[in-house]
Amino acid sequence: MDKTAKLWDIGGQEIQSFIGHSSSVNAVAFSPDGKTILTGSYDKTAKLWDLGGQEIQSFIGHSSSVNAVAFSPDGKTILTGSWDNTAKLWDIGGQEIQSFIGHSSSVNVVAFSPNGKTILTGSYDKTAKLWEIGGQEIQSFIGHSSSVNAAAFSPDGKTILTGSYDKTAKLWDIGGQEIQSFIGHSFGVSAVAFSPDGKTILTGSWDNTAKLWDLGGQEIQSFIRHSSGVSAVAFSPDGKTILTGSWDNTAKLWDLGGQEIQSFIRHSSGVSAVAFSPDGKTILTGSWDNTAKL
Repeated sequence: MDKTAKLWDIGGQEIQSFIGHSSSVNAVAFSPDGKTILTGSYDKTAKLWDLGGQEIQSFIGHSSSVNAVAFSPDGKTILTGSWDNTAKLWDIGGQEIQSFIGHSSSVNVVAFSPNGKTILTGSYDKTAKLWEIGGQEIQSFIGHSSSVNAAAFSPDGKTILTGSYDKTAKLWDIGGQEIQSFIGHSFGVSAVAFSPDGKTILTGSWDNTAKLWDLGGQEIQSFIRHSSGVSAVAFSPDGKTILTGSWDNTAKLWDLGGQEIQSFIRHSSGVSAVAFSPDGKTILTGSWDNTAKL
């Protein structure tokens, strides 16, 4: 494991490695202004970096692996999720503001609502939870029969998407009512994303594929070129391309028709996290080789 994250241009050229974690990089995110990046690691910390690879701040407080990271929409706070069963809200200076305590197992995913007023967590305890910023649980989403590995807010904040080891993704209203199940993967769903217009969704699975769906649960396209499980997915800001990361040590850029445009091949272990920059011109990957790359 090389313990890095990496930043790349769209043509597959590595721009920057982010080296400082002492164990695998599980999660990556760009700040809303695209000027900093956030990584979460099995070493129990999250780190804030400038685009030149310089560490700005460490976020130290979890007692186990940091599995998930997110920036608030205004970029002033960050959210982390951990195997210690909690999520934590921090200021950019590394000060813990709030812990979110209620899951009975590891927190695998975290997300801010589009207005930044609520947060979403997904857990190995088979549930997702909606919280107030002050730490009060608002709603549980109960219906998966296995671990919730992925979760996302729709762009308008009115629905929630979850993905699970039970091989399905589910669409929910904010009140916890299941609207739609997405059934078609042959192994667990490890990643989910909404398109920027909210009209389609993307799932990644341990069956080595990603799938594009309409909101009615109809599969539109499969993305089949990875040789191992797809661990991470993202839409480009314009919604015209998608990005996948896989345990085959690569990330791939695709058009919506399922055609591979570019492979990003520099990690020495599985790619566990991917993200587009806000302008869509660069991508970020995180890997079990302990690095992130730009």
